[in-house]
Amino acid sequence: MVLDKSLFSDINAGSDEEGWQILFYYNIYRLGLTILLLGLASPVIGSIATDDELYSLLVPTSGIAFISLVTFINIQRRWPSLLVQAHLLFLFDILFITMLTFSRHLLDSSTLILYVTTAAATAVLFSQRVSLVYTILCAFLIFYNDYTKFMEGTLVIRSYYVTPLLVIGLFSVVAIVGRIAGRARSVQTVVAKQERALEDLDRINQVILEQLDIGVLFVNGRMVVEQINRSARDMIGTFINATGHVTGELAEELSAHTGQGAEPDFNFRIQNREYGFSLLPLSNGHLVQIEDRTHIQKQIQQSKLASIGRMASAISHEIRNPLNAISHAVQLLKPASNGNGEEAELIQIIRTHTRRIDEIIKSVLERSRPGKPQRKRLRLQAWLKVFIETFRETVDDQEVQLSARGEDPEILFDPTQLEQVITNLCQNSIKYAKPESGHLKIRFVVGHLAVGMPYLDVIDNGQGVAAENVEQLFEPFHTSDSRSTGLGLFLVREFCHINGSDIEYLRGKSQQGFRITFSRADAETEAAANYNETGSRTVQP
Repeated sequence: MVLDKSLFSDINAGSDEEGWQILFYYNIYRLGLTILLLGLASPVIGSIATDDELYSLLVPTSGIAFISLVTFINIQRRWPSLLVQAHLLFLFDILFITMLTFSRHLLDSSTLILYVTTAAATAVLFSQRVSLVYTILCAFLIFYNDYTKFMEGTLVIRSYYVTPLLVIGLFSVVAIVGRIAGRARSVQTVVAKQERALEDLDRINQVILEQLDIGVLFVNGRMVVEQINRSARDMIGTFINATGHVTGELAEELSAHTGQGAEPDFNFRIQNREYGFSLLPLSNGHLVQIEDRTHIQKQIQQSKLASIGRMASAISHEIRNPLNAISHAVQLLKPASNGNGEEAELIQIIRTHTRRIDEIIKSVLERSRPGKPQRKRLRLQAWLKVFIETFRETVDDQEVQLSARGEDPEILFDPTQLEQVITNLCQNSIKYAKPESGHLKIRFVVGHLAVGMPYLDVIDNGQGVAAENVEQLFEPFHTSDSRSTGLGLFLVREFCHINGSDIEYLRGKSQQGFRITFSRADAETEAAANYNETGSRTVQP
């Protein structure tokens, strides 16, 4: 007969690591069993009369203890192999249990039940056919124990039905334990496959998220970022500290929009860029999507500017012809009205308003097409000093006081367009800012944001713009003066944008004004600037 070599090489554990763990816990059981046996036998040890009876108890229990300690070391070292250690362990167990079973006047045949535990352990670690071999071996030894007693004449009558029941129980326990272990292992295999599939999906999702232009992050209820992609890190990285907490004004905004009944969508400005946030509540936090809406606002602004250009062209063609005719008619009427003061006054009114309409048309045409900027490197404080000296010549020093303070950063801007921007802001302050007492004070404050971008604040001590008008402040044709075209601030923003800068309105308790945030000159070239959209406020992280 040829023995199948694969019979005893069939480990049924899901993995080697799982097999080592089973062996480890089984070895703990064996060591505990040794201590329990010595404890139960201690009253017997004191009454033992012969050395042979003492030997028959101490040898197997000492052997189990010694093998258990050695096995712990071998399991830690992973040597010899799992298969070798498992077979040696179970064979030694059967040997020592048999020695205990065949010893007389001590534990008697009560140790037969230990065969069941050992056989059940083989059903957990080995396949069904291997555990069956060990179960048959244990059953043979149980019957052999009764046989020796029968031959000695010490077999009691109850053993005739107890032993078969014990053997039936042995096979039943092994079958049940093997079945349960097999089902558990199958479930574990399925779970492991699903875990690997989920890990693969997670890696795929992570790769996809990293490639998205839309920022995606997950924050828990304590505003700690659990997951974030590259785009989100680029957008809001300055608001996430080393511990992963969202900080600053962004944390306040997120908290305000995560409450029950709060609006899940909001806009937020970071470093001159407008971002749209959309929150989706989940069981353990919120999924936040972040979209850079700067390019959308850029398209809107370009569309508005194009509309103004088309409107200006239409005005030029549709109004100037009849306007010229009216002006020519007034010139013809003037000599005939020399003797009539009332007619001369009416003619003068017509001429005045005709010129005003013509100036409005010229203004719209000029401002609807801002030229390409000729950006140069400027020292802001030095440039402001020259501007203040020049601007003072056009205003009364008794009514308006100008001053500048702060740092002196280097910026990239078209000098002519920068002069138009600052002049327009100062004229707006003179025209609309009316302090309740004292003279109007316009101050220029220069500094740097936390991210290193230079800024210029043009602030005054006037009453400021009403809160409800701030949103429309840079819209074309928005004005509270019937004599104004409403294009001044709109073109100011356009000049800032085409120079790679941004402008916003600042409203405080004691001072109001505008903040222009420039691009860093050391990080830019003198190529054409990118358009950037403005909004309600700029955040200094």
